[in-house]
Amino acid sequence: MGKDRRKDKAEEDEALGKKSDKFGKKGDGTQKAGDKGVDKSFSHQECRHILVQKQSESLRIRDEIHEGKITFNEAAYKYSEDKAGAYGLLGWKAQHELDQDFWAAALTCKEGDWLREPVKTQWGWHIIMVQGRKTIKKK
Repeated sequence: MGKDRRKDKAEEDEALGKKSDKFGKKGDGTQKAGDKGVDKSFSHQECRHILVQKQSESLRIRDEIHEGKITFNEAAYKYSEDKAGAYGLLGWKAQHELDQDFWAAALTCKEGDWLREPVKTQWGWHIIMVQGRKTIKKK
C-alpha cells in the first residue's frame, strides 16, 4: 500500500487557503440550485444506501466513512440491515418505487456523491449515495 497522503493534502489546502467541511471535503454532498450540471430532467436514480435502525449508529458509520476507515460499499456490506441489494445497491428506481423521504433526500445529493447527514424514513435511518440519474422510457 502507498503512503497515506490525506494529511499532506490537508496541509497543502490549508496553506493555499482552501476551505473544507469537518469531513475534509468541500461541501456536504448536496447540490445547490446554482450548481452547474444539475439535471432536473430524469425519471430514475441509481442509489446505494446503508440502513440501520438507530440514528446514533448511522452517525457512527458516517464518521467511519469520512475518516477513511472504511469505504461506503464496505460499510453497506458490513452494517446495512437491508440485505435485498448487493452492498446496499438499490438499482435504478423511479420516485414511486422509493419512500418519499428517501427520494426527496436523494434529489439533493450530487450525482456520484453521498449525503453527509443520515435520512429518517419509515424503515429506519439511511446513509444515501446517488450513483447516477437518467430517464428510462416505458416500453
